[in-house]
Amino acid sequence: MLEIDGSYGEGGGQIVRTALAMSMITEENIKVNNIRANRPNPGLSHQHMMAIKAAEKISGAKTEGVKKGSSEILFEPEQIKGGDYKFDIGTAGSVTLLSQALIPPAVYTGKDFSFRLKGGTDVKWSPPYDYFKNVFLGLLKRMGVEVECSLIKRGHYPKGGGEIEIQIGSEIDEPLQNDGDISSIVGRAFVTDLPDHIGERMKKEVLKRFMEQDVSISIESYSSASPGTGIVIWTEGDKILGKGVLGEKGVPAEKVGEEVAEGLKKEIEAPVDLDLNAADQLIPYLAMIEESGVLTTRKKTGHLETNIWVVNQFPNMDIDLEEDETVRIIY
Repeated sequence: MLEIDGSYGEGGGQIVRTALAMSMITEENIKVNNIRANRPNPGLSHQHMMAIKAAEKISGAKTEGVKKGSSEILFEPEQIKGGDYKFDIGTAGSVTLLSQALIPPAVYTGKDFSFRLKGGTDVKWSPPYDYFKNVFLGLLKRMGVEVECSLIKRGHYPKGGGEIEIQIGSEIDEPLQNDGDISSIVGRAFVTDLPDHIGERMKKEVLKRFMEQDVSISIESYSSASPGTGIVIWTEGDKILGKGVLGEKGVPAEKVGEEVAEGLKKEIEAPVDLDLNAADQLIPYLAMIEESGVLTTRKKTGHLETNIWVVNQFPNMDIDLEEDETVRIIY
């Protein structure tokens, strides 16, 4: 049984999710201890418990220690089973983070899967839905994965209530190619139960900062269990890069628009293959590729280094980082 230190590096729930995914892929039994030991509320929360229960469901795993606040779990997977699954976090816990435990083993098997996930679609410290669909899943498609995702309802903190459906039908069959020319910038601003002018103001700030590019940003206004707002923008063409920023109480819409625009500008101006968020999210998938390769990103982040460390705990996994003008992910 592999023992994984849940307090290593960034020390968050990502360690649990990646460890679950890699356990199912490699069929290695794992013990994860010191879970979120250095966080203000250590141990498992509802969203981490749901990741474990969902992984248990799709792999027939035996588990121990799956309770709120637990600092140690055992996970012993059996065979990954395709099919239609529904999982409700029960809080505003992120559905895009929950998917990090489920999509890698689904992609690895190449079986048909449908995941209907309920919780938060656009919440702090997680990929916003539009980034998840258009950037992250867009990159998986470039690796040959047949994957589609639809938004049923948005959900924000604190009540959640959002819902998405993900359908997967194939495995990775080629290395990622994500370089070349950018043809346009596309985005979506969203506003729920707040004045519509917030979306317009975020959009205006982005347009001001990309006056020489072809930019198209839609605005979505809707109702949900809790109010929320944000904006996600991404590139189209030979290279997919993206950035998302959620609105916060007391932060002007102009500031949100400025932050998302300047964030994407940094990625476009750097000679890199992956934006900072995509770099750490793709690590388990790079581990599945039989061919070796190199992808670049702007800088090392705690999430990137931690996710590589977790993947490398498993047999025959070897991903490395080298840093010069950019950071090279060697797989």
